[in-house]
Formats: sequence, C-alpha cells, structure tokens
Amino acid sequence: MYTVKDTLSDFLKISQLNSNCEELHVTRAFSKKNLTILAKCKRLKTITISNSTNERISKALKEFIKKKNITIILRKEQGRPIDIKVEKLQKILREYKDYSYRDLEKKLGIPKSKIHYLIKYSKRRKIKDGNKIIYLK
Repeated sequence: MYTVKDTLSDFLKISQLNSNCEELHVTRAFSKKNLTILAKCKRLKTITISNSTNERISKALKEFIKKKNITIILRKEQGRPIDIKVEKLQKILREYKDYSYRDLEKKLGIPKSKIHYLIKYSKRRKIKDGNKIIYLK
C-alpha cells in the first residue's frame, strides 16, 4: 500500500497541493500564515520534517500545529526518488523472480541495468512519478 504524500518546499506553490493529502513532507521552515493556507487539506494528519527544519520552526508554530490535531514527525528522507511510474515499478517487482533481466528488458523495453538498479533500490521510500513524489509506507 502506498500513500500519496505531497512535498512542500516552495510555499508559492501551495495551491497545487492535493486536497486529499494526509501527510505532508515540508523541506523548508514555514510560518503560521502558511499553515493556515494548508486548511484546504482537510485530511491532513501528519507533517513530516527534517531535523534542520524542526530547529528553524518556532515553538509557537509547533503549538499551533498540535492544537489543529496535526502530528509533527521528524523524518530523514535521504536520496533522490526513483524516477519511474509506480505501475511500471510494481510490474518489474512482480515479474523479476520469474524472468531474467534480459527477458524483462525485451518485455518491458527497459534496459537491464536500470531493471537491476530499480530492484536494488526498490526498498527506498520515495518514487518520482512525473512531477509528483510518492512516499511508500
């Protein structure tokens, strides 16, 4: 199972957030004004932030978030996301045990070196699907 979790690094693009977002990973410190804009995300339950972002957010803002029943979780999301459509990655992971890398290369049209890389790094929690980053649970 996976959750589509938006990443917010530029608050000018806040209007592009998915309104069904339950989790939000914030990569930059933000103000109380920005948080009130997040009210459009009615299902938002969790905001994940890095240690450095946590240090830059004020105590008053953290209290305000708690009053809104939103949980702040410190999370380290290192590395670049795997750049492939989720459906294609799922297909590779389902079929790689039954086929050789060369057979998968012919069947899916993906170089065997990329298939090897995707299988090796499939345990990462981030996948880039177009312009969206999907975080796996």
